[in-house]
Amino acid sequence: SSHSVESPLPLFILDGPAIKLSLKMANSNKFKSDDVPALPPPPLPLPEVAGVEEDFSTSLERLRNEVQQAKAIPEESARETALLSALKNCRKCLEDAEEAKVIATRRVTAAKEVYENAAQALSGYTPLNSRVAGIGNSSNKRAKIEKMPRVSVAQLAEDASYPTNSLYLPPRYTQGGSMDEGLVSNFRDSFYRQLTGGAVQSAADLDGFVPPPTNANLKSKAQLKEWIYIAEHWATGVDGLDAGQFRAKHKTWYSRMKPVTYKLGRRTGIHIRETDDGTKYLCRHSKDGSKSIIYLEIGQVFDALFEMHVMELGHRGRDATKNLADERYANLPDAQIRAFLDACPACAARRTARAFS
Repeated sequence: SSHSVESPLPLFILDGPAIKLSLKMANSNKFKSDDVPALPPPPLPLPEVAGVEEDFSTSLERLRNEVQQAKAIPEESARETALLSALKNCRKCLEDAEEAKVIATRRVTAAKEVYENAAQALSGYTPLNSRVAGIGNSSNKRAKIEKMPRVSVAQLAEDASYPTNSLYLPPRYTQGGSMDEGLVSNFRDSFYRQLTGGAVQSAADLDGFVPPPTNANLKSKAQLKEWIYIAEHWATGVDGLDAGQFRAKHKTWYSRMKPVTYKLGRRTGIHIRETDDGTKYLCRHSKDGSKSIIYLEIGQVFDALFEMHVMELGHRGRDATKNLADERYANLPDAQIRAFLDACPACAARRTARAFS
């Protein structure tokens, strides 16, 4: 059954009195969520900001013209005097810009402190949809996110309504697209040699091949099975480990997969779908959030690409194949598609024909 997702708290920049009120309510034993007063709408951008930006642009244009005019003076002494004057003005403009940068940094720091106080007072944590991204360096952002509660995969399964579309499960192709069994077999072996950098010489060797754990887009069947296991127990823990211990053990999985729904896109909205026969598949949302797309194991990659590129698209190019792949599968990046097109015998023959035409 589907469940509705509660709307996250909006992001507000509060002034001093509102923060004091919120903090007072948060520290009171009688504080209830219903007691939170209606907050004012976010303030509009300050008018003077646009004016300052416009004045700065005008000053830059004036300085450029001043420099150009000085360079055009034919008499050497007068030219040097004019260039010296222009240089002094440019130096003053640079100093003003540096000062404005310091002021802007202080404003960002102050705004972040206000935001943190307001979020803590109102709800005790920062809602996912209200997180501020892109402030500060990467280490500061990581540290800030570590302090905020995260929505687990299991919680998402309970609180979110996931798509119910049919999943694309590619069949195994032995021939097709005017290719006989021998040609398809050689094509398959050539693709996997290129995809694995020579670690696999033929498709028959895939069972013993373990892709690097750091490659989130290339996984064996056993690795995907482990991911499903982690996703299922992320909120509860298992094997004698509580949720915190279990998450600590598998924190690298979380950092790679980012199982959240606040920003639909690549590797987001991780969830599990189960087919009628009881098989479980690790999925994520498509980029527009409208449907589930599955993570393929490495042995399925060739057949998925063969079905799209050869059987459906008639050997059209990379862009057409990539667009269709993004609608169906979660882990078919450009590198895999390029390796497939490079190994495709029909495309190779066409490239050779064009080279000699």
